[in-house]
Amino acid sequence: MEMLSELKKRRSFRAISPEPVEKDVISRLLTAATLAPSCFNNQPWRIIVVEKSPDNPHYPLVAATLSQGNFWALEAPLIFAFATGAHLDCRLDEGRDYAYFDLGQAAMALQMQAQKEGLYAHPIAGYSAPKLRLALKLPPEFLPLCLIIAGWPGDAEKLPENLRAGENAPRARKPLGDVAFSEYFGASWQ
Repeated sequence: MEMLSELKKRRSFRAISPEPVEKDVISRLLTAATLAPSCFNNQPWRIIVVEKSPDNPHYPLVAATLSQGNFWALEAPLIFAFATGAHLDCRLDEGRDYAYFDLGQAAMALQMQAQKEGLYAHPIAGYSAPKLRLALKLPPEFLPLCLIIAGWPGDAEKLPENLRAGENAPRARKPLGDVAFSEYFGASWQ
């Protein structure tokens, strides 16, 4: 099946090198995110780049918000925080606040560009949102929806065995028949 090679290769790897990522590469990642489609071109995403460096006092504040299971992310040189507010985008019937969908498209665009650049980009939800809100100085009407941990490929041997096994395991996806339907919900597409 012909698919974009970046989609085929995209994985949420955890073995990320601490090597810094050049500013022009970061700029391309951010530009890719801003090219994502959005309802009425509202572009409701806000992306905060937090770089790991000895002279950046913000990185430790953001790193401290991560859940214990995301300890591996502390090696990475970049954390992209994606935030939005429902008020920034189309608000439709039945709670269809498009800001969250549109932010997801921007996050995926950044991940695809990262893949193209040879970087790993791993989205996570394991953090304390209230603490992250404070660390990022987010206004109350903004929700820190996800973080993307990014950097150059690292050494999987440095990961604990349980995570190392996942780095090399075959990619597992649900069958189309479990997630895609024909004509109505429950009628398997296949």
